[in-house]
Amino acid sequence: MQEKNIGIVADEAVDLSEKIIKENDISIVNFKLELGELEKFPGNIYEKMRTAEKQGKISFVKTSQPSINDFAKAFNEKLKEYKEIICFTISSKVSGTYNSAIQAQKFLSSELKERVHVFDTLNGSAGEGLIALKAIELIKQKLHIKEILNKLSEEIKNTHLLGIYENGKWLEASGRIPRFINKGAERIGIKPIFGFKDGKLKIVAIKRVQEVADILFEEFKKKIEPNKKTIAAITHADNEPQANKLKDLLSKLNIDVAFNTMVCLPIGGHIGPGALVLSWYQK
Repeated sequence: MQEKNIGIVADEAVDLSEKIIKENDISIVNFKLELGELEKFPGNIYEKMRTAEKQGKISFVKTSQPSINDFAKAFNEKLKEYKEIICFTISSKVSGTYNSAIQAQKFLSSELKERVHVFDTLNGSAGEGLIALKAIELIKQKLHIKEILNKLSEEIKNTHLLGIYENGKWLEASGRIPRFINKGAERIGIKPIFGFKDGKLKIVAIKRVQEVADILFEEFKKKIEPNKKTIAAITHADNEPQANKLKDLLSKLNIDVAFNTMVCLPIGGHIGPGALVLSWYQK
């Protein structure tokens, strides 16, 4: 069998649709999940969380990064078919996933490790997915691996993300938002919008409470340059109505949505049901 040129491995947070993953032969390395008492409830993770909530239990998913062995196994399998690999990970400043991939690369033989390129997206979810899509585009142009990596490094600077939760109770329960901040925001009717800055997840805006699609769209319009072509992506925590509403709002600005998918469980299990994420870059 003839070796293919450049293949892609990504952690689960890449959040691309199953169709895109299959069509481009992307290997996904999963996070470790511990559902705890949520295991006993029916449905997907968000249905489980909602059912638990109705019973007075605010439960969240405990997660840990993929192991070194998980990445090493993915690399070895991929290198049987491809001359080189690019591995995309969620930002190293919010997870140890990038380090796991780097350590796995070091355990490969001298010949194999030179064929693996671990890429820290400094982003996650829809943002990480857009960077991986850009890589697919560049690979199809048959560019050299170094040129692709250089272009992707520039692309990071142009890839933006906004995310908002529907209810802060799950982030509060997991210790990611202090109780007094969450309750204070609820009391005065505001919600924070989160985004990546230099790879770190930070609050980038505060908005009055309204539908999450409207909140993200309003903030998005402030940040784009109107005359540039924009490629966007949407992910959501089991909130298809608001994700589709956001897609419709974007279409009114003639903005292409590359994918609109469910956010991966390791992220969605913390931010809770109903959360919405919008990412984009401009050409």
